[in-house]
Amino acid sequence: MAADGALIVLDWEIPLSDNNNMTKNALPQQPQQQPTDITRANSIDKPVILLVHGMNNDSSFGYIRSMMRTATERGWIAVCMNLRGQDGTHQVKNSTPRGYNAGYTGDLRGVMQQLECRLKRREVTEQNNDDNDDDRYSGGPIFLLGYSLGGNIVTKYLGEESLHGTLPKCIGGGAALGNPLHIHSGSIKFPWNILLGAGVKRSLLQNFQSFKQHHDPGFQHAMKKAILSPTIGRLDNAAAPYVLRNDPFPPYTPRIGFKDGEEYWWDSSSHRYVAHVSVPLLKISAQDDFLVFGQFARKLNHCLENPNVVVVKTRCGGHLGWQESPPRSSNDNRKGGSLLGGSGSASWSDVAVADFIEALLQVREEDCRRRMGEKRKDVGLSPRLPKVLSKL
Repeated sequence: MAADGALIVLDWEIPLSDNNNMTKNALPQQPQQQPTDITRANSIDKPVILLVHGMNNDSSFGYIRSMMRTATERGWIAVCMNLRGQDGTHQVKNSTPRGYNAGYTGDLRGVMQQLECRLKRREVTEQNNDDNDDDRYSGGPIFLLGYSLGGNIVTKYLGEESLHGTLPKCIGGGAALGNPLHIHSGSIKFPWNILLGAGVKRSLLQNFQSFKQHHDPGFQHAMKKAILSPTIGRLDNAAAPYVLRNDPFPPYTPRIGFKDGEEYWWDSSSHRYVAHVSVPLLKISAQDDFLVFGQFARKLNHCLENPNVVVVKTRCGGHLGWQESPPRSSNDNRKGGSLLGGSGSASWSDVAVADFIEALLQVREEDCRRRMGEKRKDVGLSPRLPKVLSKL
């Protein structure tokens, strides 16, 4: 539940088993191994991939399901955060008169606090009680993955938290695919400005009962004006005075409203924060992305200023369309081959992101081994004498 009482739906996918003990020859009467319990505190002992979908989407969309399956096939836990008012099962409606937008990071911050509490922690002993906060968890780390508008929210969240030193230690990195960096709905051209506006209006109508709870005449007038707006730019401009926002500094207090659409777009643009991100962040964008590449290219310099940001620009792919048809696997004897080609994914971006995360996990493991080796070398050594500084 969000800070203002909004319901945030999380869609989980976890590995079927923790190891390969389950075989085809297992006896029927043997109980199957229970999956990892993710509902209790101090229970998650695996890396977690937290996904945030794009605008007018939810956790039921194909690109989300594909990436979640890719993550679980590598032994990780995948969870998709449905933005408020969205739900993969289409059963949970928005419980407040405030919908999601491109710049509000409060919901993601609340979900991260919940996930951090569920990570398994190490027992503190005299041997591992040091100043390194990375060693406090035996579960995790958590990697954030955002698509389109979700990528903008992930980037803005990482930048806000990193800038003020409040980024949770359990976050190991992130990735943002199809992130425009600079939000300006007024610059989206026909017919996409109409289509995107229609998707937002559909979401408003689906959650109309929650908006009726707000009896302020100004709010009701703004929502009616937004629903009647022909384009996404004019819709944003109409709803801006009642859009949910948060302070960009601790404690990131929620606020309400902007002067107009221009102020909302500027506040929501993640290019203002990407230079401050303190963890590895992968950015992927396609040159033929008709929706966001122009804005992305104009603000690319902000990404290049940060050595923690890796930028990948592909020749094709459109907007989140990096689908591929891998060659048929030699182990696949079915006629026509496997839809996934035996590789576990039909999307190039799924493999690219998973390989990036796996590389980060290997680096963390190597750093952990190096620190443990240094600790062993220090065992048995006599304590160092205190340094005496001469005033001469």
